[in-house]
Amino acid sequence: MTEEHQSIVDDTPIHVLDLPQIYTRPSASILLQTLARLAIKPSSWTAGAEFDRGSEDDVAPIDEHGIPQYLTSIISNELLWIEDEDDRERVWEAASARLSERSGRTAQSNLSRTFLIPRPLPSTSPIHITLLEPSLTGDNLGHKTWLSAYLLARRLPSLLPTLFPINPPLHILELGAGTGLLGLTVAALLPQAAVHLTDLPAIIPNLVQNTHVNGHLFASAPSVGVLDWSESASTNKQHDLILASDPLYSPQHPAWLVGTISRQLSTKRDAKVVMELPLRDAYLGEVHEMRHRMLGAGLRLLDSGEEVGREDWGDSHGVERGEVRCWWGVWGWA
Repeated sequence: MTEEHQSIVDDTPIHVLDLPQIYTRPSASILLQTLARLAIKPSSWTAGAEFDRGSEDDVAPIDEHGIPQYLTSIISNELLWIEDEDDRERVWEAASARLSERSGRTAQSNLSRTFLIPRPLPSTSPIHITLLEPSLTGDNLGHKTWLSAYLLARRLPSLLPTLFPINPPLHILELGAGTGLLGLTVAALLPQAAVHLTDLPAIIPNLVQNTHVNGHLFASAPSVGVLDWSESASTNKQHDLILASDPLYSPQHPAWLVGTISRQLSTKRDAKVVMELPLRDAYLGEVHEMRHRMLGAGLRLLDSGEEVGREDWGDSHGVERGEVRCWWGVWGWA
């Protein structure tokens, strides 16, 4: 490695002035190496990893002050001293990617990240679930993996044996599966179960893709299909377990959610509903309404709790995540 960018691999924090400056006309190779060092990997909420950077042997922290402006200066420069047009394109693309990583989740393009889910026995290796997340739009928030799905997925290995001690073949339904983390986790944990993941039509193609990507984890692959909560025509009271995470984000959702649960949950005494949702101030009314409607549907709360996690939504610099308080609950027939 040249002396010109030795500071890039130093253990001390990297300041923007330590980076190869555009006025010095650094080569495409040096710029691409620098931009690779500035890469921010998508978080998967692994313990102790607030934000992942670069390769595993890259330990130098980054002083983010001035980095967005540095990246913008590369994107806006014609880079005429780099003779190869393809090299210039690669530099611009890399700089644009680094900038989008610092501009919040909605600014990012498609990404892939892997989540580690513990198995029931501590001595066994965790389940690695890889999820593809298309770029977000306001209408397709199901393309993001939300914190409540991750927290509940990590709870399932210890929770499921208490709900179904004899481990019978189960019919399991996930409502609003999104990227599929919750349903894919339960399918990996319960090889005898028939797991069906559902969401709106726009979410289904990516959900199918994530099921295929993780196909090696399943004895029997989960099925995927459309289920619109606002439509009451579909009734299938065969599901022993219904899962839902972060299901309330409009005033109509409490009624739709509980109505769907009532039409889909088996009438067996041991049938259960397990859900987790964030306690956002804007939707506390919907949470209270959902609980009231669940009781009105003949269900009772068997177990519940609260936990705090960190959402990975990110601020304008993409490096800070706020704490989110989440509530989880287990429901059964009264």
